[in-house]
Amino acid sequence: MESVSQIKGRFNKVLDALEKQTWFKKDKWMASVHCFPNDKSPEGVTFHAFKKHWFNEDKKGIHIESYLDLDPKKQKKAYVTIHLLHSEKFPGTNFKRIALSKPFVDGIYDEVKKWPGYKFRAGKYGQQPFTKLLDGTTEDFEKALEAEVARICKKLGPTLEKCIEALSLGKKK
Repeated sequence: MESVSQIKGRFNKVLDALEKQTWFKKDKWMASVHCFPNDKSPEGVTFHAFKKHWFNEDKKGIHIESYLDLDPKKQKKAYVTIHLLHSEKFPGTNFKRIALSKPFVDGIYDEVKKWPGYKFRAGKYGQQPFTKLLDGTTEDFEKALEAEVARICKKLGPTLEKCIEALSLGKKK
């Protein structure tokens, strides 16, 4: 059984590799690795990639996510997804999550459904519109996760940015 620090080390390899990429720095991406649900009694470790203005200060905002459970049996079903807020409304606003998730998902659906292994949820306009399972027990997990996070950042990040910007413009009216 891997320890919390070993799992954090695996995600930190992904974080370090992404931070060395020119596009990651140029587009002002950020990433974090933290215990879930908390540091005192973790069940696993979570990786987030996000941008500063994505309401993710408390780790419950908009972010690309992967998770590895401490239980080795559950690591076979590691995943990568995008989280569109944990709450129904954007913090400090009256905007509901659906105001972001509907235009975002509608804008990326046709492309993402073609990506091998990606599955949309029945409630595709909810917190996690799609998921790709990754086997966290393989030696190439870190490389596979790095590639998927890069794909999501590069291909879906611009659409998400436009959707967030459209909401921000809506606040000024």
